[in-house]
Amino acid sequence: MVTQLARQAMTTNGQKACLVIDRLVEALANDASSSLRRAMILVDIDQYPGTTQTGIMERLGLHKSAVNREVDWLFNYGCVMVKDCDNDGRSKTIQICGYSKTAMNEALMYFGGRHKNLQGFLMGLARFLKQDKPTLREAKIVSAIYEKKDAEKSDVIKDLYEGSASTKNRVVNKLIEDGILTDA
Repeated sequence: MVTQLARQAMTTNGQKACLVIDRLVEALANDASSSLRRAMILVDIDQYPGTTQTGIMERLGLHKSAVNREVDWLFNYGCVMVKDCDNDGRSKTIQICGYSKTAMNEALMYFGGRHKNLQGFLMGLARFLKQDKPTLREAKIVSAIYEKKDAEKSDVIKDLYEGSASTKNRVVNKLIEDGILTDA
């Protein structure tokens, strides 16, 4: 625990952002193409164990169909457990579990265990990226460049998650096209 705290204290903001994003990718079945919205939903479920889809919709201001799709994905990939609600036969309670819970706890350590601060971090990234459904991969690129200040495209791409070179290039090129990054 002391070693972990010492490591956190010596970590720059850009490095912390990259580490948090890495933990969220782990929590989401190592799927770097997961949206920031999906990550926000998982954080909400962790903050409110036993929540319902209605609760998630109300707290995050999301549409029912979007929450439905995301919770189904989270369930199918083993990130959450879904159980019948004791007091309402039509509702299901949702709770984070397994590897997702472990990775989420590690991500929360960088925010003093405060879900609200992690949610704020994700919302800030989403606002910065200005896209319909920004992904954790895009967030990692922006965080890595923030840390490095100035980096070659090839250096950024090699530090990304597994995936094809064409996917990595496409994501970086889209961020350049959207004006979020500049190609020097």
